[in-house]
Amino acid sequence: MRMPMSKRERHAHILRVAKQLFVERGYDDVTIADVIKASDIARGTFYLHFDSLESLLTALFEEVVQETWQRIAPILESVEGIEACTVETVHTVFRMFDNTEDSLVEVFFSGGGAEFMRRKEEALYEHLGSLVEEAVAKRHHLLHDGQIPEAERNLKWTVVMLVSLVANMSHYAAHQVRPETREEFEQHLVNFVLAGMMSQMQTLEARNSSWSPEVN
Repeated sequence: MRMPMSKRERHAHILRVAKQLFVERGYDDVTIADVIKASDIARGTFYLHFDSLESLLTALFEEVVQETWQRIAPILESVEGIEACTVETVHTVFRMFDNTEDSLVEVFFSGGGAEFMRRKEEALYEHLGSLVEEAVAKRHHLLHDGQIPEAERNLKWTVVMLVSLVANMSHYAAHQVRPETREEFEQHLVNFVLAGMMSQMQTLEARNSSWSPEVN
């Protein structure tokens, strides 16, 4: 007999079941019918929550992004300086794609179609990236409330590159780096990213120092 659940509980239940199926079989070997059967729900119930298997995968990815931000936000709020902000971002995003037993890292990097890829980039770069960008800008007061469009644009690009690089290097480390050297690899990544980030910040600061507000 089906257990009574609220709409929110049912939604979370379907996500948990689908995640387990994706981990066990891989995205390409799971169907909507499989999720329906394993969740013990009617087909109509599934479509009340998700319009496709891809939208379900998107929801799982967005959960990971949200959990990542919940972990990093208090840290970025408390650290002082751009270096500490960058280091904590690298470590947290690297952990986001750890290849643990119940991780969806393989699915996120190989499953889904064009729509999932678009939504994944939105969640990773537009949501998480913009929040990191805001934290970085707050540390250095570089943007003057958007009055220097070039500085704002360059900072955005820098953060997008940071998040993209760290996410992909995490995936690389899970498959190509021996467990006993993974910590060393992560530290090397931190050093590499930090050098690039500080170089970019110095460029922005140089432009920022020559800026003065227009006087009417």
